[in-house]
Amino acid sequence: MKKKFLICFQLLLALLFDTTQNFALAKGSYHFTDTDVAFLKQFSLASLPSMPIASDNLVADDPRAAALGQRLFFDKRLSVNGKVSCASCHQPHKYFTDGIARSKALGITRRNAPTILGAPYSPWFFWDGRKDSLWSQALGPLQDANEHGLDPIEIVRIIRKHYKKDFDILFSNKVNWVRLKKVIDRPRRFGRLTSRQKTSVNQIFSQVGKAIMAYERKLNFKPARFDRFVEQLQRDKTNDRLLADLMNEDEVAGMRLFMGRANCASCHNGPLFTNYEFHNIGAPEADLENVDLGRYAGVMLLQQDAFTCLSEQSDADPDDCQEMRFLKKQGRELVGAFKTPTLRNVAHTAPYMHAGQFATLEAVLAHYNSPTPPYYDREQHPSRPHFDIFPLKLDEMQIKQLSAFLHTLSSPISLDDPLWKAPD
Repeated sequence: MKKKFLICFQLLLALLFDTTQNFALAKGSYHFTDTDVAFLKQFSLASLPSMPIASDNLVADDPRAAALGQRLFFDKRLSVNGKVSCASCHQPHKYFTDGIARSKALGITRRNAPTILGAPYSPWFFWDGRKDSLWSQALGPLQDANEHGLDPIEIVRIIRKHYKKDFDILFSNKVNWVRLKKVIDRPRRFGRLTSRQKTSVNQIFSQVGKAIMAYERKLNFKPARFDRFVEQLQRDKTNDRLLADLMNEDEVAGMRLFMGRANCASCHNGPLFTNYEFHNIGAPEADLENVDLGRYAGVMLLQQDAFTCLSEQSDADPDDCQEMRFLKKQGRELVGAFKTPTLRNVAHTAPYMHAGQFATLEAVLAHYNSPTPPYYDREQHPSRPHFDIFPLKLDEMQIKQLSAFLHTLSSPISLDDPLWKAPD
């Protein structure tokens, strides 16, 4: 109920923002009402709430876990060929993306690698939301045949060899490593272990993800020009000169379109410009012979996952796992729907969409301006996909202004920050 109220409130403010545009523009590009400023404040990084409590990961905010997670994040030994790390696809100098349509590691992944910046605020992970925590998400690529390609037994073997002491101290592990060594050193796969042996292996395996999660919770955004513009509006919205120094007239016009007529803010809202929900916006199907069912398939995978908030390896009380307990499991709106990505740093994280279908921002905006309905194949789809957007019908100048605004969401890159580089 609270979430629905917030969305309605945001849409109401968007309507107020839209209805003041003509009046504001008549007085000048940099004229903003108090209602406008209050609305824009919701999108500023200064309004970003505290990091969500991670009840399913007791070490989520432990500095020792973050330091260990950083080492694991950059460690190429955690791959079958010793050449792939988390940072291979989430590269700091590219805002923790990789700049290609579909990631390349051991093989080629099905989808595009989204940024991990801002990820701790999301209740769902991957484009289809098939994971419900950052620690569980980190375990997926480690096992994926096209990414790290490791079996949980192989991962625990690497941990015992290189990180045993760190794990014992951080997690207060009471692991019988001698007994576990006999399990993990035998040439057999995880699926052939006994239930008790699987539990021992999964304990260590899940802790790998929990440490990586602790590291990722330390990564953050620096204020972008848009944030400084909003800050100036709050300080003094009458100083046109200072406002113009931060955003030019085309960027401001694009911002007005984004918040008003173009209705971008209905999904890309809040300080991270995302509602974390799933929508089918009719992006071109990347593989007509094997359609991507998006959230529909993600929900099914969630229900089979051994590492959710409700699982044995979670540190949470079941009552804390509201997202999983009230998981929406069916509905045509799930078919081909993908998670709304953050627009922070969007000008530097091309290509776009879940499989990198659009190479440029201009191509994305052209699609929204005149969208194609979702591809439908009755042999592959469980039902006709729901279509979540309407044509914008903007002119060429307005499209350019929208693009200009999106460039103001770029934060300075933080390569001087020790967290953004491999530890020594």
